[in-house]
Amino acid sequence: MYETNQGKRPLTTFETLFYFAAGLLFNALGNGFTVATNMGSAPWTASAANLALALHISIADILLAYGLLAAIATLIILRQFDWRRLIGNMIFVVLFSEIIGQIAQIFTNFGLMTAPLWIRITLDFIAIISVGIGVSITQRLQFVLHPLDDLVVVTRFKYFHGDAKIAQLVNFAFPMLISLSIWLITRQLVALNIGTLFSFLCQGYIIQNADRLVFPHLVHKHKNF
Repeated sequence: MYETNQGKRPLTTFETLFYFAAGLLFNALGNGFTVATNMGSAPWTASAANLALALHISIADILLAYGLLAAIATLIILRQFDWRRLIGNMIFVVLFSEIIGQIAQIFTNFGLMTAPLWIRITLDFIAIISVGIGVSITQRLQFVLHPLDDLVVVTRFKYFHGDAKIAQLVNFAFPMLISLSIWLITRQLVALNIGTLFSFLCQGYIIQNADRLVFPHLVHKHKNF
């Protein structure tokens, strides 16, 4: 929805495509940089890397399974089966993973992994902020979402009174527990770094502030929850 002085109105097709492209760009560039700097993946990606190491299967398969489980959980919470939502979410997972992989490879080829530590940490923090902005835009738009982001926005308004900080923290608690459990069993831990901690603690704050500051006239469709 787009908020004006006269009230809220539906977005035009052009506006929908523009905001979707903007959200996707912020999100994909941010995720690509976090991979290329190697200073810590987002909690879900980090837990997938640890599960892949422990179970000897690919990270892509685990991330796909995460997406499917999150999409199903969202439908259960909403108590309605929506084929469009489910299929859109899963298409987003597949295409978005491919886009991130390509972007990460481009940035890696620039030699980011060999850059000085302070540069990689700074870029990683900026990248995580970029991811938060992208998630904020696509969550407000609700055109097509990654299933994990869809789950967060639904629980945010259904259970946490619109508080993105709590909703994101609860969402990220699960992959952090997965990584911790794997470490207790295998004594091995990968893909966790300072960026993972920053994402875990701050992404909810970033999303909530981006809701107010980045495209502030784009607002959530509360009626869907």
